[in-house]
Parts: sequence; C-alpha cells; structure tokens
Amino acid sequence: MNNLIESLQQLGLTTYEAKVLIALTRYGSGTVADIHALSGIPRSAVYGVITKLDDKGIIETQHTKPMRYRTLFPNQIIDRLKVNYENAVETSLEQLEKIYHAPDTLVEEDGVWNISGVKNVTDKIVQMLDSAKEEIILALTYPSLDKATETYPVMEIITTKLQEKIDKGLKVKITINEQQARCGQQTGKNPICGAEVRVYSTEDSAHPLKGGIIVIDDKELLIVTVKDDPTPPNLTATWYNGKEQVSIFRHFIEVEWNASRPLER
Repeated sequence: MNNLIESLQQLGLTTYEAKVLIALTRYGSGTVADIHALSGIPRSAVYGVITKLDDKGIIETQHTKPMRYRTLFPNQIIDRLKVNYENAVETSLEQLEKIYHAPDTLVEEDGVWNISGVKNVTDKIVQMLDSAKEEIILALTYPSLDKATETYPVMEIITTKLQEKIDKGLKVKITINEQQARCGQQTGKNPICGAEVRVYSTEDSAHPLKGGIIVIDDKELLIVTVKDDPTPPNLTATWYNGKEQVSIFRHFIEVEWNASRPLER
C-alpha cells in the first residue's frame, strides 16, 4: 500500500488524496463519513480532499442526501493523472525558462558551483556562451583536455556557439597548445573565423594552468578539468560568479596569453 501511495504522489497527489482515492477504488463509493472511516484521514480534511480530486477529474459526485462519491475506472484515473502531470511539466518548464532568461533576473553574487559529467559541463558552457554580451576568453591549453575533446563533441558545440557570437560582434580570445595548432594545420581546419588565437608552449614546466578556463564578460568563469582515470575520460568543472574571483583567474590567463605567440594561419 505504501508503494502505491508513493507512486500516486509522484503523479501529483498528496498523501491524503492518495488514501481517499485508494479507499474509494476499493469500496466503490462512499459518503464523507464513509471516506473518513475507510481512509483514516481526519473528517475535517475529507471535504478539501474531495474538492481537489474532483478538480483533477478523477472522482464523480452523486447528488444524493448525503452526497456520495466514487472514482473513475483505474485506467481512466491513471490516464487523467498522466495528462495533468504532463500539463504541469510543460507549464513549469515554460515558466522557469521565462524566469531564467528574464533580463532582470537577479544572479547570486560571488557564487561557486561544482559541476560533474560531460553533459552537465557542456550544458553549462553553452549556457555561458549564450549569455555573453561583450567578450569571451578561452584558455584551452591543458593537454589532458585534448583527450576529452577527442572523445566528446564538446569543441564542436563550443565552436558553433563562438562563431555565432563573433558574427554578432563579440570579441573572442583563445589560447591553444602546440599540439592543437599542429593538428589544425595538418587537417586543414581553420580556427574560428574572427577569433584572436594564440599558441602556448606546453613544454614550459612553468605552465600556469592545469585545466581549461572560460571567462565571460569579466563576470563569470568556468574552470574545466579532466579526470584521466576513467575510460573514456570524464569532465568536471567549477563555476565562479563575481568580479573578484574572475579577476584572480584572469591574471593567470593573461600570463599565459602574454607568453604565447600568434597562431600562424
């Protein structure tokens, strides 16, 4: 019985609503007094529960004295609950998207979040690139990132988004390693059109970065690292929001940028 109640709760019913529905399904129909006795919920709560179940369209009212209530057939109940659930999901998604993309949405200052998994990290990168208004900086020189980008289409997604932003007039600066530069020359793949690209020598033992970094408008940044142990490699990331945090990591990015050479196209 507890499993059934939990399942009905996942379809949008409260505990009381599930108990009343189960009682009416078992005994066919009942008055308020019957429902109180059969379901075990307080009599004072029965009226409100009946009203909510009626609003959900899964019970019927017999206008007798006293009034009696009965449920639909089980398959009809589940079909109605599924429709209600799907409608709630669509409405919730629509409203959350509006709030999330609203221009006056308040963003928590100085926030820090850890993100794990290729899909979650990729989704966050895309979200950040979409939010960029002025400048995007990418430091992608850490060699282990190459393993991940060979396995997952992360860079393909990033490249598409970056090109869209450049076409809209945003400034994009990218630092890559020598292996990436050689690979691009051998395959004939040109860097993102309009981006300023520089090459950093990863043979330098003083390499300041141990992961990829993405900076958006000096307001937020993402540090992406690779766990080499799993096969295929897994991505993790830490997201920072706040000018002070961004300025600290921006210093390391500028050190690497100044030590890099322009990419020969």
